Amino acid sequence: MTDTELLTDRDRPAVKVERRYDHPIDRVWRAVTEQEHLAQWFPFGADLELRAGGKADFGEGGTGEVLEADPPRFLAFTWGDDKLEFTLAEDGDGTLFTLVHGFDDKPGAASFAAGWELCMGALAEVLADRKPGEAGRGVARHEELASRFGLDRPQVTTTADGWTASFERQLTCPAQAAWDLFFGGPGAAPGPGEEFRAPQATAVLLGVVVECDEPKSFAFAVAADEPGEEVRLRFGEGTGHGARLFLEVAGTDPAELDAAVEQWGDGAIARVAAEAAKLDA
Repeated sequence: MTDTELLTDRDRPAVKVERRYDHPIDRVWRAVTEQEHLAQWFPFGADLELRAGGKADFGEGGTGEVLEADPPRFLAFTWGDDKLEFTLAEDGDGTLFTLVHGFDDKPGAASFAAGWELCMGALAEVLADRKPGEAGRGVARHEELASRFGLDRPQVTTTADGWTASFERQLTCPAQAAWDLFFGGPGAAPGPGEEFRAPQATAVLLGVVVECDEPKSFAFAVAADEPGEEVRLRFGEGTGHGARLFLEVAGTDPAELDAAVEQWGDGAIARVAAEAAKLDA
């Protein structure tokens, strides 16, 4: 059994989660395809018509289509725009179950993976004829996977005019909570025209605010002694774990790029993500 992976060698990102169950393959197949069992471990439950072109109904979670069904070894179906694959293989007197979830939202990969791990833990209970308990949100595991998948790193673009480092980080708290963490507390964000100082080191002037719309967006012109020339922050809708943080820092001096990535990625964003995770403790 391999650890949970982020697959990047497909036409779009996917997460792969694998578990071994001490039950025969036919029993596991029933648990991952029959409505009465899916209702106990699969998000929203599911009613799957096990034939190519069959309907996949996830109740309040929407609909999809069965793409392929090969009992008791393989099932592929869509869920909205996403694709799921279930692969079952005999492993001694047990079964190796592999779930692959393909999607377009790469920054949400850790959230999807952590969620499936919780679901597959619940599946173990279903197979043991026990009622799954409260699974929690898997916040610590989310943060571990976000780091291991490299989701805390920026996308960097360079042109003849300069560079831009763009971060998109899934958080584990709502936008207002993340906003307060970023600025060091409720009501701490400065308004347009005011100085913006580092919340953790107020002697450090980061720049002058040009935009502030709590808890949605914030922008400032970077002070002369700091890396970059403009920073723009935005909080938007993310996965079920919480809000999505978008931060873009731009500059013209190539020598400042690494310092800017360290300051905002390894510094501010990492701090907000870590403190957001603690809110769930």
